[in-house]
Amino acid sequence: MLEWLEAHQLSCWIKSLTGIECPGCGMQRALILLLKGELWASITTYPALLPLMLFLILALLKVTGVKKITSGWIKTSGFVCLGIILISYLLKLTIT
Repeated sequence: MLEWLEAHQLSCWIKSLTGIECPGCGMQRALILLLKGELWASITTYPALLPLMLFLILALLKVTGVKKITSGWIKTSGFVCLGIILISYLLKLTIT
């Protein structure tokens, strides 16, 4: 299954048009690395993957009716994800 995922990754249309990576570039590779059990490689490839997964789980739980999940938790985790994505993207653009 992982071999199939590696062979069928989607290409970034923004990178193919401009030659510059978008803020989401690397997410597929990081997810595959995480599924392989390579946690540190996944984090270094796309630092926002784990917080983004937490955000999506919290949002899904809220939608399904879990009362203990407040919108404050969802907003906070969303802003944390956004901050990590922006900081890592700016670092990627300046360092690379």
